Amino acid sequence: MTLSIFVTGNGTEVGKTVVTRALARAAKRRGLKVVALKPVESGAVLEEGQWRGADAMAIAKAASLDVGKCPNNVYCLRDPVSPHLAAQRQNVTIEPREILALLERYRESHDLLLAEGAGGLLVPLGDDVLQADVYAQAGFDAIVVAKDELGAINATLLTLEALRRRGIKTRGVILNRSRGDDWGNWTAIERHGKTPVLGALPELFQADDEELADLAESSLRLEEIFSLV
Repeated sequence: MTLSIFVTGNGTEVGKTVVTRALARAAKRRGLKVVALKPVESGAVLEEGQWRGADAMAIAKAASLDVGKCPNNVYCLRDPVSPHLAAQRQNVTIEPREILALLERYRESHDLLLAEGAGGLLVPLGDDVLQADVYAQAGFDAIVVAKDELGAINATLLTLEALRRRGIKTRGVILNRSRGDDWGNWTAIERHGKTPVLGALPELFQADDEELADLAESSLRLEEIFSLV
């Protein structure tokens, strides 16, 4: 049975890629067959004449995937704006069925499928579709990444409420870029969000995948994250 987890955030630039890398490499260490995908990414970079998603490449590397043999995004969009706008500027229509097809392609052949979202949970992918609705249709569980700062409580509770309304099971919240300041985030999210906080990662600027896996082992409740229950 494949464990399918959607890594989303309570906003943009909260560190979803760092968390996804940490989980992917920690799972690899535990002997799990892991695939890490980012089906939609905007703000691509031009490398050797090709547009590539930096986040998609980073999480693929953490999962030890050959991106050439395992394309891990469907929509690699150039402008660093909301996916619906980036797609519009390129005359591209983001089709949910294409995202679902990518997810399904790797689902049955892996123990763990990590899918990193683009921006926050309710980012629009087009005129009539929100990102959250695609993952609800796919039947994924969610992990919410929240930057550990003032304002995290409100943004996280709103995200948890939106997940519940769509019937998406939430495994928990991971606080990221924690500096040790006590904003009351951990306790308030668990109390009012009725959702466990699965740990906190410190603020990181340069950390390789092995260092991230070490931090995941010491700071996150990985048994709960990787449990099939």
